[in-house]
Amino acid sequence: MGGAERDEAAEPGRVRPARPQEIDRVAALWGLITDHHAALDPLFRMRRGPVAEGELRELLRAMQRDPDAEILVFERDGSPVGLCIVRIDSAPPILEETERAEITDVGIRPEWRRQGIATQLVRAAEAWVRARGVARIEIQVAGGNREGQAFWRAMGYGHLMDVLHKRL
Repeated sequence: MGGAERDEAAEPGRVRPARPQEIDRVAALWGLITDHHAALDPLFRMRRGPVAEGELRELLRAMQRDPDAEILVFERDGSPVGLCIVRIDSAPPILEETERAEITDVGIRPEWRRQGIATQLVRAAEAWVRARGVARIEIQVAGGNREGQAFWRAMGYGHLMDVLHKRL
């Protein structure tokens, strides 16, 4: 059954923090996000192999221990089908606004896309940020990710700056 044919009322889900014991499932979701972006630009290709996979899991464990970061998942039928990672950063002390948040990753399993799951994850991330007294969230979207660009703009996010790069 394709994602567009699913009945959300028949298959309820919920947003919750990722659990330490499901780190493998969270890593797999992050891998899907990376694979999606690698198809847009090879710059986003993830290293493969046991060392890289171990580093990914350790990075996720470190995020789970960090009080200024949250890994949210959307759970359906007892399994995470969507992921959102958000963190709070300090700005240089010369600025009036001393903290900002960043949603670094959002991804949904392909068969569950276009079901409103990403919207629910982002709203939960925004609530998490708001509860910590932070007034602004930044995101970065690849220039070639038209679907992502449209999603974030529909969520009310607007242009802040261009990130330019050059290969040497």
